[in-house]
Amino acid sequence: LLKSVHRLARPSLLVAAGTFAGEAARRGLSQPASVCESAAAPQLTMIYFPVRALAEPARMILEFGGVAYEDASPQHAYGVPWKDAKDKTPFGQLPLLLVDGKELAQAGAIIRYCAALVPALVPAEPLEAARCDMIFEAARELDAVNPIVNVFRGEAFDAKKAAFFDSFPAKLARLARQLRESEGPFSCGAAPRWCDFMLYHNLDNARLLEPAALDAYPEVRTFMAAVEATPRVAEFLQARPKPVDIGTKPMLEPNVPGIRVKK
Repeated sequence: LLKSVHRLARPSLLVAAGTFAGEAARRGLSQPASVCESAAAPQLTMIYFPVRALAEPARMILEFGGVAYEDASPQHAYGVPWKDAKDKTPFGQLPLLLVDGKELAQAGAIIRYCAALVPALVPAEPLEAARCDMIFEAARELDAVNPIVNVFRGEAFDAKKAAFFDSFPAKLARLARQLRESEGPFSCGAAPRWCDFMLYHNLDNARLLEPAALDAYPEVRTFMAAVEATPRVAEFLQARPKPVDIGTKPMLEPNVPGIRVKK
């Protein structure tokens, strides 16, 4: 399957419609925004808990590309509670993406596979592609925010939050510099790339913990607003379940794994 991912990830410099139509016209692009516009779409099921965490960037990528997928809890996917299903998965972890029934594990692999389905998000030029990967890896250094938003409570929450924000300002300053040097509004320039959704997700979770966490950097605020205005992603962000009772009894409202749960 991983070899298939690399075959799918043939880079092409595309820009989505709507906000980015002018850039597309300038470059004279005509390729589809997603492979699903020109080929048989894979059947995708995202298996995850009802949390706002590691599945979010992949969902945003799929939403951006208009790629159909379903959300499912492990209980629904496996027919047994997670503790009984855990050993049936490749590494005993979620998220997990079913691709035509085949399991793809590890959040980074899932995100890169989803990006390969949306060529508009994959840079064509090798250095730009490497820079995109660089931003993705830098954003993942903020992954510790996920359990703080979704899991920890009471004194453990307070301790983990304090530790996270002890190192956050320096990391945010470096990310802000990258955004400034890209001439934005996105991390690689005028058009969004797949790394932007990882960066947005972790910064957004940090903002859930401290609403003013990003205020010191106008380029970061501009980046967040640009992602939030991206076609289809904007609608997804408005519709997705909202984290509530962070630090006391964290959960999503409604308490479902995502907006694409099969009814």
